[in-house]
Amino acid sequence: MRARPRVAGVTDRQPERGESESEGLEGSLSRASPTLDVELLSGFDFNCLPNCGLCCFTSPRLSPGDEARLLARAPEAKVVSRAGERCIAARPQGGACQFLRETKCLVHDARPAPCREFPVSVHVGTRLQATVVLTCPGVPIHPLTRWSARAPAGQVLNFRTELESVRARVAKDTSRKLAESLRRRRRILRSLDAEGRWVDEDRVREQLGRSALAPSEEQYDVEDPPSGNDELELLPMYFDGRVGPVALALGLGGWEARELSADGGFRALGLAAPPVRRPTMDEEATGLLEGYLHYVLARDSFLAAVHLELSRGREGNVTDAAREDLRTVGSLVLARGSVRAKLRGASGALLGKEDVERGIRATDLDWLDRPTWGSRL
Repeated sequence: MRARPRVAGVTDRQPERGESESEGLEGSLSRASPTLDVELLSGFDFNCLPNCGLCCFTSPRLSPGDEARLLARAPEAKVVSRAGERCIAARPQGGACQFLRETKCLVHDARPAPCREFPVSVHVGTRLQATVVLTCPGVPIHPLTRWSARAPAGQVLNFRTELESVRARVAKDTSRKLAESLRRRRRILRSLDAEGRWVDEDRVREQLGRSALAPSEEQYDVEDPPSGNDELELLPMYFDGRVGPVALALGLGGWEARELSADGGFRALGLAAPPVRRPTMDEEATGLLEGYLHYVLARDSFLAAVHLELSRGREGNVTDAAREDLRTVGSLVLARGSVRAKLRGASGALLGKEDVERGIRATDLDWLDRPTWGSRL
């Protein structure tokens, strides 16, 4: 939810002769109301954990209506502009939203849409696709073990109030956002197709969904988190049962765990070196990681981010780049799960299901934050 957080598509109309897929979708927006695809919520439940506050270490975006409601409730609210968006100002040095007090929101009845809808995130691309932010500790992660590219984990179990908020916003100005996203996608499609590098999303998922996605020992490649000198809000964060969330930063000799304070700043918790070689996983851990990577592949935002990077000079075609990114995600999950195990006093060499879950919690939000040719609802 940081400010930097196929059941049905936009339409079933097929492109006319000589008309591209994106042009057909874009032209149909005036004839069809956008629908919300909730397939990626299948099988997941959600119960907000008391005394967590992880999602409040952010600067939530404000729509004009949200801002008016907030200022009526709290005229002293500090609002800032970031990347063209109005946001509630957070406290400095990685601190929480100004309205967080003892893990409780002081303006809960006037909180903006990102707060009402978390841990649901909606990507506006060729359709409106909802997904679950798996960094949130209130979402049990076990449905991932049943996930595959062709088989969601079951029915939508919860998220009633979150989806009510989303659907209220879908009814307002979503067609314009969809049209803008489709125009950006069309430009990228034409450029990559002219270079022989475009592969359609369904085809990419078909090609990659038939094989194991986790990195092999040869493919394991760890990316370090930002250094301790960077802004704290850019660090990967997770909930660890403490008063404040824990962030991982690159330190001298390893990764440093830092407990963030709501008022800003941090307390160092310890240092652990990420594994140089891929950790070993038991069978349950392997199944969980594979399910998670198939879930990531099913997100429109994942492939839209791949497209954008390719359009900016990255080499390879869409399938190759997506496969490489999934291996990077898998490597990060394993490395962060291992570091979290070491910080608890374990060796981190053999990872069980809970270790992989901790790695997913410490990784998922970062990858959802990547820029795409689409937008957030």
